[in-house]
Amino acid sequence: MKVYIRTFGCQMNERDSEWVMGSFLRKGFVKAGSPDEADVVIFNTCSVRKHAEDRMISNMGILARLKEKRPGLMLGLMGCTAEYYGKELFKKLPSLDFVCGANSIHKLTDLVEKLKEEKEKAALTGLPAQRPPETDSYYRADKNKASVLISRGCGNFCSYCIVPYVRGPERSRMPDDILKEIEGLIKRKIANITLLGQNVNSYGKDLGCGVDFVGLLKMLDGLEGKKRIEFMTSHPKDASIELFEAMRDFEWLSKHLHLPVQSGSDKILKAMNRGYDSKYYINKVKYFRKIVPGGTLTTDIIVGFPEEAKEDFEATKRLVKEVQFNAAYIFKYSPRPPALSSKIKDDVPRDVKERRHRELLELQKSISKRLARKRDR
Repeated sequence: MKVYIRTFGCQMNERDSEWVMGSFLRKGFVKAGSPDEADVVIFNTCSVRKHAEDRMISNMGILARLKEKRPGLMLGLMGCTAEYYGKELFKKLPSLDFVCGANSIHKLTDLVEKLKEEKEKAALTGLPAQRPPETDSYYRADKNKASVLISRGCGNFCSYCIVPYVRGPERSRMPDDILKEIEGLIKRKIANITLLGQNVNSYGKDLGCGVDFVGLLKMLDGLEGKKRIEFMTSHPKDASIELFEAMRDFEWLSKHLHLPVQSGSDKILKAMNRGYDSKYYINKVKYFRKIVPGGTLTTDIIVGFPEEAKEDFEATKRLVKEVQFNAAYIFKYSPRPPALSSKIKDDVPRDVKERRHRELLELQKSISKRLARKRDR
């Protein structure tokens, strides 16, 4: 049977799709180049923003029409949207054969093989009571670079974010398993590696083995062979001086830091439950630039959060001007139940969100261009 997987959303989803494809290949399935030639089509879904969810549902409509011509085609959803809606998706999308939550992907190949015989709809959802297996399935879509998951889930509960509800609490992988996977990649001449986690800086806190994120980096320093390693995402409240020193001292470690600020308004940051204020964030940036000369800095920003007044948006603009990010990913707020902010009235009008989004994009675009010209001199 031929399998086709399309991914929506973040790098974590990209890695999950890659891992699942590897699991299918090891069981004798074949990778399809398109839905038209596949026997099984899976969409890996994202619920972090409504836009990604809507786009996925629209594309599922196209597949439903394909299934009318090919009744034997199996259609499935995996990932965060699958976890969030579960069996309800069968009502929303009648052509679906199965759904598999983000925390059950290690059971997906068995599910598909079972459905091949039984021809019944099935759902694998529910947050796991135990840590799922994180062995490497060895398939890599790119022969020159690879992502390595160091943790799953998140326990920060930022008020706008659905991740803790669909991916569960933070669960760190054992350091020896991570080292073994990266050592294998280096031996295969895959030198460009990205360490992934919802918050890589809090790695190891749940393990109780005495190895935190900086400790993991020190262990990686002992691996022989050519390597170039970067990481994301970092939370400002957990990004430490020791991390910046590691970025300075380890030649193989990227000097790029992705540090989401989300807002420049202390009122909004508090409402977002971010755990820091704008002064704390700016001081953290100053330490980073002092310790890692020439390091690059990117961020995430949300505009139009509930009760974001004009002065709150102006505070965000001031922070962007002061910090001078190399790049920023700027998003318009959308409520994501059951995240806490979804219980607050979404009171910033859509046209205001659109205008603030454009304005901030233009500001950041001008900063990025100026920094790029300065770097090229």
